[in-house]
Amino acid sequence: MYTPVSFALLTLALSLFSQLVTSQTHESTELHLLHRVVHPDLPVIPWAELGTVSIPSFKSIAPTGSHASLSLAESLQDDLAEFAKAVRPNMQGAMYHVAIQRPESEGMSVSSIKACLLPSSTSANIVIDFSVMGEPFAIDYSVSPVPRNGICPTTNMKSYPAHNASAVLKSPRTAPLPELRIPPPLTPEGEPVAPVPEKSFVQKYWIYMVVVLGALLISGPAEDSPSGDGKGGK
Repeated sequence: MYTPVSFALLTLALSLFSQLVTSQTHESTELHLLHRVVHPDLPVIPWAELGTVSIPSFKSIAPTGSHASLSLAESLQDDLAEFAKAVRPNMQGAMYHVAIQRPESEGMSVSSIKACLLPSSTSANIVIDFSVMGEPFAIDYSVSPVPRNGICPTTNMKSYPAHNASAVLKSPRTAPLPELRIPPPLTPEGEPVAPVPEKSFVQKYWIYMVVVLGALLISGPAEDSPSGDGKGGK
């Protein structure tokens, strides 16, 4: 049984939680994106700012995707030039990373593509997925056009281009409800009720058989027709 004090604390906790969810779903925020180029045989390059995505209210984000405003960092050109000095775009094994900036304790969500695909591409697309609590948890970065076979195209470019990138936000999809079967009826002892056995043909139609048989017995055998040619004689 709840005491008046515990009921008041429970009401206060629910009110604070409701205010927290309301503030997260109605306030517009900004999400900072980071990027870098890495190679397994070279020193790790520190993250640099790629840009800022304006996040609208969570209720306005559709599961199929809602476009968002992306502002690229002013230092983007300089950062890409530094990336090219450290890791050439045509180096085998070089990867380009894009991540969502988060506190170190929460870890980073990173999307990775081949660095060799950047010089020949002309546009980029960023997809950010949100959890049911309205928090971004995954990012997907892609460029186009790219070869269908995924093989790095031959190019003499030695720099990384600054693409006209677009950002799309996606809220979680609701899973379809499972189709549950109706449970079988139970006896008072908790056991399934045994189904009634199906009647045989004779059990179903015996009454009609009796009526037909009775009618045949009552009518008796058929009378024989008189023999002869129908001419009487003395």
